[in-house]
Amino acid sequence: MGRHIAFFNIPAAGHLYPTLAVVAELVRRGHRVTYASVPQRARLIEAMGATVVPYRTTRPADSDPDPRVPQGSAYVGQSLLNFLHEAEVTLPQLEPVFRKDRPDLVVHDRMAFVARILAAKLAVPTVETWAVLVSNERWSLADDTAAFDPTHPAFPAYLARLDTLLKAQGLPIKPEEFLAPVAHRHLAFFPRFFQYQGDAFDERYCFVGPCVRPVGLEEAWQPPPDGRPVALVSLGTINNRAPDFYRTCFETFAGSPWQAVVAVGERLDPASLGPPPDNVEVRTVVPQLAVLEHARVFVSHAGMGGVMEALRVGVPQVVVPFTPEQEKNAVRVAQLGIGVRLTATGLTPQVLREAVERVATDDRMASRISELRQRMSEAGGAVRAADVVEECLPG
Repeated sequence: MGRHIAFFNIPAAGHLYPTLAVVAELVRRGHRVTYASVPQRARLIEAMGATVVPYRTTRPADSDPDPRVPQGSAYVGQSLLNFLHEAEVTLPQLEPVFRKDRPDLVVHDRMAFVARILAAKLAVPTVETWAVLVSNERWSLADDTAAFDPTHPAFPAYLARLDTLLKAQGLPIKPEEFLAPVAHRHLAFFPRFFQYQGDAFDERYCFVGPCVRPVGLEEAWQPPPDGRPVALVSLGTINNRAPDFYRTCFETFAGSPWQAVVAVGERLDPASLGPPPDNVEVRTVVPQLAVLEHARVFVSHAGMGGVMEALRVGVPQVVVPFTPEQEKNAVRVAQLGIGVRLTATGLTPQVLREAVERVATDDRMASRISELRQRMSEAGGAVRAADVVEECLPG
């Protein structure tokens, strides 16, 4: 008999998408899945067979001109504050629903703090999902970048506000221990070989690889009929308001044999970029999986979802990170030999053009990608993720 499994996430598409195939697999196995979601993402979730529990969010929408991404040493502290504020606002919206309809298991994104609080109050076991690099006692993004400054005012402010919230909820959890790994299991949506110090993570951490959302959710896309090579350019859905970068891409591909598909997101008007070259297709949103199936190169911000989707179909990458999290992904892409890492500061059309041509013609890189694709396919994907979730259901 199926059980009730509740999913919690943050509104970012890159965190939601990897969970969709897992939800579909659990529903196929007969479980009842509820998913706390902003209305904007409801259609995708309902298509997987889950029931959406809607809530109002404090996070910026995809079309918000200001994505409010913290910069520099404030990155970690301010991000924690932002997601804590989200928990403060969403907890009173979601708690009555799940008290009335108590789940058997909570599956939640690392940054969905409201789920950690609700699960503790309801005494429900948890599975934690990671759409970003995993952290434990041995390695963490905060410790490995300049983005974490414990003396920055944002960090003590986060601890003070978290302490107030936990006490108000009657939870005996110390603020400095709130992010400690307490989940029964952890699901990482990338293979272990991509994780820094991957061997330092024990059996609680299951690196299942990309869980690609089922077909039919995106519109169709056809490559150019003349057979020109396709380059996909995308900076994701959050930190994508980068007009100078897109104009650089215009100059990069102008007059070249490439057909470039450039996704500029919903935070700016494509017309503000000026007229693109004839061989550059500019769209607000593109069906990324469909385009990648035909692409020869993927130029991106090194978001984990895009990196995994490109590797899955064997497309070499040129990565231009904009945040500390993306920077660590970009370094890993270069270390593994599946792409080239560039820097956004001072990026020129010539540098980008040379990188695109290099990865598209590098036989050694193609061989390395082929090898890692095979290893990644053995990670198990959505089926293995669903197995892990079921293993954590209480008897």
